[in-house]
Amino acid sequence: WTRSRPLLVLTLMATYSAQSLLISASKHRGSFAYDADAAVLLAEVVKLIFAFSMLSPAARGTLRPSLKCVVFAAPAALYMIQNRLVFEALRLLTPPEYQLLNNGKLFTTSVVFRLVMRRRLRVLQWLALLLLGVGMAIATFQPRASVSDVRNFGERDGIAQGVGVMFIASWCSACAGVANEWLIKRSPNPMEANLWLYLFGSVICCLQLSMTPGAWLRLMRFEGFTAVTWLVVLCNAVLGQSIAFLFRYADSIVKLYAVCAAMAFTTSISVMLFGLEVHFHMIGGYVACAISMCLYYAPAEVLLTE
Repeated sequence: WTRSRPLLVLTLMATYSAQSLLISASKHRGSFAYDADAAVLLAEVVKLIFAFSMLSPAARGTLRPSLKCVVFAAPAALYMIQNRLVFEALRLLTPPEYQLLNNGKLFTTSVVFRLVMRRRLRVLQWLALLLLGVGMAIATFQPRASVSDVRNFGERDGIAQGVGVMFIASWCSACAGVANEWLIKRSPNPMEANLWLYLFGSVICCLQLSMTPGAWLRLMRFEGFTAVTWLVVLCNAVLGQSIAFLFRYADSIVKLYAVCAAMAFTTSISVMLFGLEVHFHMIGGYVACAISMCLYYAPAEVLLTE
């Protein structure tokens, strides 16, 4: 089943949407009662256990640390830097500003994908990716920002730093994702590649957790963990597995479109469950994303037919 692209895309969409909804449900009075870094570490450990259990006994017997395995630490370190920068960006920017600037990952991922994977893209495909970024920017735009926020956008001390942080975070995300895909595609055994990725990811998360005083004690006590928190951990683990297999049998561009589709699906679920108010710009933005997907994947001869 891991070789089926439609099934992988649907799994990614379902887990990505469930992740957003579960993380929102795990909040208590607007904040988390548990340590988010601890939840990320547990998710990495669950992914590591799953990857190890999926290896054949013969493959387990041949597992040996080597210099070739060290390269798997690169995407893990980039992901850690990106996660730290996201927290810093949210400190400097308002949520609407963050959501708007976060769409920059669509462009950086496209550029890094073209350079690293050496995949030629037609001019129409570049325009489709540009339309995807514009569509997501429109869909995530918050029109209810106060007049004072708009006037103070360029006057706040942290706005320039916030834009710079998001710029670096976008490139870290792009390099980490494409490097991850490059390593997985060139590994003879995808489960072994996943194992090394999750092993270094767990080590990096341990280092990140050690930066917070008392974090290990709270983790050993599972402080603030509820049934919903464990569902968040499990969902993150499944999401990581689906992304790894998507990188193996598809590519980073498919992941971009799958994540955008998942955001549209999450919006529709939020409308039904939480009474989220729908605006015209949201519908228009997601329609632009759908048109972008059709333009990117449609064969050239189809686009020229009358």
